[in-house]
Amino acid sequence: MKNCNQAILNALFKAKDLLSDEALHEIRSFVRSQHCETGGFKNRAAKPDIYYSVFAYTLALAYDINLDIEQEQEFLKTWNTEHDLDLVHAVCYVRCDLLLRVIQQKQKFGLKLDVLDSEGFLAKLAMKNLIKKARTNCQAQFELINTYRSKDGGYNHNRQAADQATVYASFLVWTLFQDLDEDEHILNEISQPISDLKCADHSFANDSSSITGVTSATAAGLIITFSQNFDKNGIVDYLMKNYTVRGGFKAAQDLPIADTLSTSTALLALYMAGEDLQPLSDKSIGFINLHWDESGGFFGSIADMTCDVEYTYYALLGIGILL
Repeated sequence: MKNCNQAILNALFKAKDLLSDEALHEIRSFVRSQHCETGGFKNRAAKPDIYYSVFAYTLALAYDINLDIEQEQEFLKTWNTEHDLDLVHAVCYVRCDLLLRVIQQKQKFGLKLDVLDSEGFLAKLAMKNLIKKARTNCQAQFELINTYRSKDGGYNHNRQAADQATVYASFLVWTLFQDLDEDEHILNEISQPISDLKCADHSFANDSSSITGVTSATAAGLIITFSQNFDKNGIVDYLMKNYTVRGGFKAAQDLPIADTLSTSTALLALYMAGEDLQPLSDKSIGFINLHWDESGGFFGSIADMTCDVEYTYYALLGIGILL
């Protein structure tokens, strides 16, 4: 089973290696511009937010953007005392904690993460020790995450102890647990109920109240259920129906325009499923580049031209997957 976030990091490293010095400078400058004086990175309301900080910390790790680790860790601690965390933000808290520990090791010891092979990634970073520390430090967050375990074995981000899982929550926890080196049977327990959210058109609905899915949920569903015994071709066909002549993917078939988030999540899922992306490469890279702003950041679509670290992360991910 491929590690999803290792694939993401590898793609971000690959994109960095092939960008010009000028492009790298612009991207790094944009990411730095999104940093808050008190630590953390800005959300769409220009407030420090651990959800957006996950994307920024990942970009900082991949693009060699130095951080004041002590300041960032102090910022993270405030979310224990000043915010009531839900499942999404509890997962983000653990991710931020782990990312800051890895960035600290990279800044302190000069680890060359971009030359490590993905299969030995965790071992070569001495991740077991970092994981142990993150588990200890984030015990309260793990306890909160477990209250969102649904009765079918997955996770639901809308309410605690729900009857059925949602794709979004289960994907967040599944990928986190992958990085924390959980046993495969635990990952399978989380992913198994997601098969029930597969619709007649082979998309994945985010929850049981929907009769059809969207690109992002379908991409997540394909990734976390790939090891189960089912035919992936119908899911791949659904994703490709959302592919546009300009090279982007739409969030749903009835929408008029494609966007960077749907494009990159679809490309990630197709890559994880072993599909040949070469036929899409030129057009899709061109589509993503159309969303690159003079600020150095990327925006989501022509209907939402505000740049942020989340869209920038997804844009660079998509480019890296295709290179």
